[in-house]
Amino acid sequence: MFAAGARESSCDIIIESDLQKGIEIIRSGQCQSVLACVPLMTERCPRRILKSIQEVNPYIPVFFILNDLDLALAISLTKLGVEYCYTRPFAVEMVLENIRKTLSGRIHPVILPQKDPVPRYFYASSEAATQLYAQIDTVADTNFKVIIYGETGTGKESVAKRLCKGIFKDRPFIAVDCGCLNRELAASELFGHKKGSFSGAFEDKTGAFEAADNGTIFLDEIGNLDYSVQILLLRAIEERKIKRIGSNTEIDINVRIIAASNERLSEAVEAGRFREDLYYRLNEFEINIPPLRERMEDLEPFINFFIWETNRDLNKNITGVSPALLKKFQAYSWPGNLRELKNVVRRGCLMAGREITADCMAEDFMEKLNAEYKGRAFHDKFTDTSPAYAVGDLKYKSVIAEYEEILKVLEEEKYNKSRTAQRLNINRKTLYNKISTYHKLMKSQRIL
Repeated sequence: MFAAGARESSCDIIIESDLQKGIEIIRSGQCQSVLACVPLMTERCPRRILKSIQEVNPYIPVFFILNDLDLALAISLTKLGVEYCYTRPFAVEMVLENIRKTLSGRIHPVILPQKDPVPRYFYASSEAATQLYAQIDTVADTNFKVIIYGETGTGKESVAKRLCKGIFKDRPFIAVDCGCLNRELAASELFGHKKGSFSGAFEDKTGAFEAADNGTIFLDEIGNLDYSVQILLLRAIEERKIKRIGSNTEIDINVRIIAASNERLSEAVEAGRFREDLYYRLNEFEINIPPLRERMEDLEPFINFFIWETNRDLNKNITGVSPALLKKFQAYSWPGNLRELKNVVRRGCLMAGREITADCMAEDFMEKLNAEYKGRAFHDKFTDTSPAYAVGDLKYKSVIAEYEEILKVLEEEKYNKSRTAQRLNINRKTLYNKISTYHKLMKSQRIL
């Protein structure tokens, strides 16, 4: 079931079980929020549903009801921009109340057609980014199979598309999210099927390999493919032939393969989750995307680029991020990387008048931001790696060892001092006293 609606307090609801028809409802501007109940009749993958919605309207708030709420999936969807995830049983009144709260006070943008083409890519200038672009340029105009490694949100699909800007520019590019494919669906999605070949096969289906013929197929999160499907994939690579499910006819294919993973496939091979022969077939060239926290000099340029993009979409003139908020951005680890940054900036632009401030941020995000900012300030204040700290008597070394243990627990507890004191089996006052002692000790060492 796909439900879209909730206008003002009356919450008029439009119900549609077909994803594409639901997308057309969103495109027509008839609703201000979306509630997606997964699985839908025509789509089972939450990420694919969300991507389809955001391609039409990236600003509409999206809520999910999932049959089985997996914590990792919920976190992943939240990083992608989902407001709330629910699981059965749930209270309809609670869901509607959360929708009302989300919509209250929100500025509803009019998505205007863009008069000028928007650049699809932004080129950062850090040393890490320069090395990344050099890797891309090395293999872009070859037919090498490539594995792209990077954390969630680092832009693996964007890198895959950049690899196709050369000799593959005008050829097909087909992306497949292997994280959405269970064993039953994977073969059909990759290789297609004939009508009547299995329950639910109501018509012939062209698979991703066939659609990507003479172009590129991008297999995102390839490590999630079932072991039995990996065998079929290996055969397709080795023989350059596929068979649709339910068909005896072989189809010749000529496809460049780019795979992506957020874990090293060599480690998956050692753990027995990924076929060694398939790994060696795919591993002709590797590209490693650094996380945002390792290229923080790119943070502000990316913020400005995302603001520029969003200004075009919303017909606004946001000038930037306030200095106070920018300092907190710079102290944040950005676990969702560029995708998280983009979502934060776009939402900030939506809520801002002229400048993005802390008031434009979601409450839960500001809690995380403030916690990491305070933690970084604490670390900078009480940590020093100058040579004066490398020497000292036994008592000094003992105190420093104790300090390092306290700092370790503080970091693990996100600088929550109550939980830290509880784990260390001391009271909160003792914790503060010890921190004060370390500070005085380090000051004295500086004098020495």
